[in-house]
Amino acid sequence: MAHTIIVQHEIEQPALFGAAAALIAAREGMRVYWPDARFDFHRHPDAAQHVAGEQMLAPSGLIWVDRLTGQPALPLEMLEDGADAIIPLHPAFMADPDMIRNLVNSGDVHRTVVLDGNRFRDENNNTIGWYDEFGRVRLEKPTEHPVSTPLVFAIAGPAHQFFETCPAPLAALADAIDAQAPGSMVRFIDPRQIASAPLQGIDGLLLPGGSQMSAVKGQIELARLARAEARPTLGLCLGMQSMSTAVARELPEWENTDMEEVAADAVRHSFVRIETGEYRLGWRVTRPVAESRMARILGDELLIACNHRFRLTPSLHEGLASRGIRVSALGGTFEQGIADAIEAEEGFYIGMQGHPELSSRIGRPHPLISAFVAETKYSAINRRAL
Repeated sequence: MAHTIIVQHEIEQPALFGAAAALIAAREGMRVYWPDARFDFHRHPDAAQHVAGEQMLAPSGLIWVDRLTGQPALPLEMLEDGADAIIPLHPAFMADPDMIRNLVNSGDVHRTVVLDGNRFRDENNNTIGWYDEFGRVRLEKPTEHPVSTPLVFAIAGPAHQFFETCPAPLAALADAIDAQAPGSMVRFIDPRQIASAPLQGIDGLLLPGGSQMSAVKGQIELARLARAEARPTLGLCLGMQSMSTAVARELPEWENTDMEEVAADAVRHSFVRIETGEYRLGWRVTRPVAESRMARILGDELLIACNHRFRLTPSLHEGLASRGIRVSALGGTFEQGIADAIEAEEGFYIGMQGHPELSSRIGRPHPLISAFVAETKYSAINRRAL
């Protein structure tokens, strides 16, 4: 007989959509199925940017299902008769108001979870999970780590972008910090409101992805400054595009280049629509270039979550190389040779067109993000020794 648990969570943060259900699913050994959801994309523009499968974007908070249960949540319409299921119920985000009544009626168990400080508590006031300082949802209480070499990382975006809307980039950075530089701090730099000397006191810079084109101008400037100041820098998807564009603007006749998605009327575009019209959404194999740093970092980790329609302009491959930036991984067909990653010949200036943050876990950070934190630690120790 099918066993269905409806998990009601009232919190109005897309970043925690499905989090309570994930905690219960991990403890019960069951699978999560999510109902249609709607979000205020004006307030939370990246609320549905989780790559859930081939040609499928899902609520960004479903990252907690992946992280806690080891298997992705599935759309509710994929639930088969007779299958056990845990279904998250978030009244604030229901696409169909009638679905609340239907879900409650369909479940043989109804659980209610609240977030009380840093604890998730069920209807019996039992602690079923924890919420840490980096916005990570955890099964176990966070433990104190001995502080090694405290660093200061910057991530481009206001804090609410990661705590309220799209949690994966900050969570992945925290996973790597735990492993490589426990006790380090994270600061938030809003790329739309960059102050003077924004990287002062910063040891490493993470430029995340996202759908907000209003962040691009500031991300490009942050990438330029980080390169000029030799700050270790990692770019994810839109962040990689910003890093590439910052370097392209160093080339003759490319000084005013911009991404086609941002400025369609620009004379030159650093990123253009993939010629086949393909939307690279889902898991793709990336091919690191032989003897590149990316090849050493990734090892066998060659599947990457993708969510983009644009590619680095092919004519810029050689142009970037003339500025010390090589294309270090390729995607698409061999004939297409889409730039999946770039890296600097000197220093740590690496960007990946995909989303490695979606593969990160506590105790098992993604190797690229782990390498970024490790390099930042090494660079900071050397700089402070001077």
